[in-house]
Amino acid sequence: MKMYRCRICGDTYLGSETPSHCPFCGAHRDLIVDTTEFPSGINDIQPTESERADLQASIELERANTRFYLGMALRRENEALSSGYKRLAKVEAEHCGIFCKLLGTSKPADLMEPGETSGDWKTDIEESLGREQRASDLYNQFMARATSERLKEVWGAVSAVETDHIELDKVALTLVD
Repeated sequence: MKMYRCRICGDTYLGSETPSHCPFCGAHRDLIVDTTEFPSGINDIQPTESERADLQASIELERANTRFYLGMALRRENEALSSGYKRLAKVEAEHCGIFCKLLGTSKPADLMEPGETSGDWKTDIEESLGREQRASDLYNQFMARATSERLKEVWGAVSAVETDHIELDKVALTLVD
């Protein structure tokens, strides 16, 4: 067994090999390192005013998506989908926590409160597709204008995870047609 640490969320994973994705934030394998290779002070950054605004927008986006997915997870007529969106809510909450850490602020008090949904799986999965596409696009914009290499790394990684979520949503749509 070996200990690994995610460069994006900083969480530690114990396993016999590097996982394909961080089990906490979904970052891809190339961002998971041996704990001895994890840089101390990785999040010691001084964001510009523009980067601070972009971090705040990231927090709000992840908060809204977490709550939306928690609302979807409350449904019991399709346990596979409920469970899947509960997991997505945890990943989005982890993203929110990452952005809060980088901004030096607390997580939103209502982060883990279920939000409103339409009550229809197909409609909500289509809404999720739009949310994930907007998130991926927005994080790519933030990454392009960032001056901090750390923020570029985080926004790039989270954008890639949101793209993974788009693929999951496409699979989920096949379960409701």
